[in-house]
Amino acid sequence: MKLTKKIKLIIPMLLAVLVLSSCKVGEERYELTSYIGDTLADFQKGSGAKLELESNDVYVMEGVVQVIVKDGKINALTLLSDASDYTVNGVSIGMELTQAEPLLKAVYGKEISKVISPDETASTYYYLGQNKKLYVTYDLNNKVIGMSYYYIATDEDIRDENVSTGELMMMVGDTRVYYNEAIIYIKSAMDHYEDEYSKGIWNVDIYGDGRTFDQLLKDEIVKQISELKIIKGQAEKQGIILSEEEQARARSYAKEHYAGLAVKDIDQYFITEELLKNVYEDNLLANKMFETTTINVDNNVPDETAKQITINHILIRNHDNLTAEERQQAFNKVQDIWEQAKATDDFKTLAEGKSESELIEYTFGRGGGPEEFSDSFEQAAFTLKTGEVSDIITTEYGWHILYCVTDFDEDATIQVKEAI
Repeated sequence: MKLTKKIKLIIPMLLAVLVLSSCKVGEERYELTSYIGDTLADFQKGSGAKLELESNDVYVMEGVVQVIVKDGKINALTLLSDASDYTVNGVSIGMELTQAEPLLKAVYGKEISKVISPDETASTYYYLGQNKKLYVTYDLNNKVIGMSYYYIATDEDIRDENVSTGELMMMVGDTRVYYNEAIIYIKSAMDHYEDEYSKGIWNVDIYGDGRTFDQLLKDEIVKQISELKIIKGQAEKQGIILSEEEQARARSYAKEHYAGLAVKDIDQYFITEELLKNVYEDNLLANKMFETTTINVDNNVPDETAKQITINHILIRNHDNLTAEERQQAFNKVQDIWEQAKATDDFKTLAEGKSESELIEYTFGRGGGPEEFSDSFEQAAFTLKTGEVSDIITTEYGWHILYCVTDFDEDATIQVKEAI
């Protein structure tokens, strides 16, 4: 009897909950954060999205949404350019930054970071909180053009090892780069360097600045991927595309590469033959773009154009508040130092002891002399041959004595040639 009374009390309460839920279903249906942790079937049924398998555990509704499934549950999703009907934390594609920012701050607080794309056409804000992280990308008009939302199942210390490798790694213009694409470059580079130098290379501090070779390599790979995507975008603008033969070559490379991968790497990093084909196409297109745009360019830079010289320098300052007598005494001092400079075999040591400027050595080319000094400084430097000492040069800073360490710095000249 008591159980019956309980049932009679509970049923109206449940009905009330259903009625209240039905009022919100129009909004919740399209608020995609509510589907994190649900099955793919629940997501499709609830959101109305029709998804197709793109690669291992990655499903897409073209141009609208991408969903990543892990252990049978949705743990990440990305809104694409045509996803105007859907929202993440109340934010939708096309929404103004001024509207989106308050909504996101209410959930996450202030963004962790803001990154401007290499081509400066978009900026991406990164939010983190409540075991969730969110990337929101805005175009030049400060309108939302993309969002990627992830559930983090582990604590921060081990997050990198457990988060889905379908995670958005960076944006380059409108192009999304996911971790599983970057890992292809990273794994290939790791195999190369370990074969060449052994596994001990990763902890070596090459430059003595605290950065390991492992960190340097990953930074360089991110930079190279960014450059590849920018080149790809420029190629598309110029109508440069891969031929059928080149596409076939990319497929062949991808097939061979995929066959050589360990099964555990394929499963762990969501690597597919299609993804590898796209990577090889990017690289082939970058090479084609380079060859097409430089085929008629004369890249032979004459030595005289790039020539760099290195000089040592002594400065004795001519202070404005000196009397005529003090100025004459100062000039007499300069003349004495100049006589010493002509006689010494170690100008640099003399300069370190006598110069009133902290900077002793300069390396520069034509038009690249020290900006703080007048043109006469650079002109005098370029008249010197290796081992020669200049006359006393007067500028508004005072008196200068130059010594030509070399009238052709080969290493510096090569660097300038490469830059040109």
